[in-house]
Amino acid sequence: MAGTQYTGKAGHLATMGEFCLRGYNASMPEIDKGDDVFVVNDGTGAMWRLQVKTSLGHRQRISTRYQFRVKEASIQNSQMPELHFVFVMRKHEVWAFLMMDRSVLRNYVRNNNAGTLAGDYRQISITVHDDGRVMCSGVDLRNHIGDWNAWPGL
Repeated sequence: MAGTQYTGKAGHLATMGEFCLRGYNASMPEIDKGDDVFVVNDGTGAMWRLQVKTSLGHRQRISTRYQFRVKEASIQNSQMPELHFVFVMRKHEVWAFLMMDRSVLRNYVRNNNAGTLAGDYRQISITVHDDGRVMCSGVDLRNHIGDWNAWPGL
């Protein structure tokens, strides 16, 4: 099994590939200061900043559990343009993308105690159940799986 750097890079490239298939220009910044991928609509000039987190998961009896580590400041502090999170999960040799705006993730943290704070980082566990539920700290996030609404095909 490849190491975490390989896994992370694979998640970045898979995310970029999905955006490219939708007609967007996607690139990785040369210097990583929290932004993992930039996405641009070349026709309108609209740009999005993404933080991509990737996990291969751990199979349990009736679910697969994915662990992610996110800087707390990235969740709490707004920026312009706003940051979007993409949690990339590998299940049955297929990529799944759980996507949400920073403000949405912040609301899950504030209102539902999503994840566990450990120093400057928040450990976020997402459990994908065989029955379709996608749970994080008691909240079903299945509506965020494959949510490309902010980026319709061009």
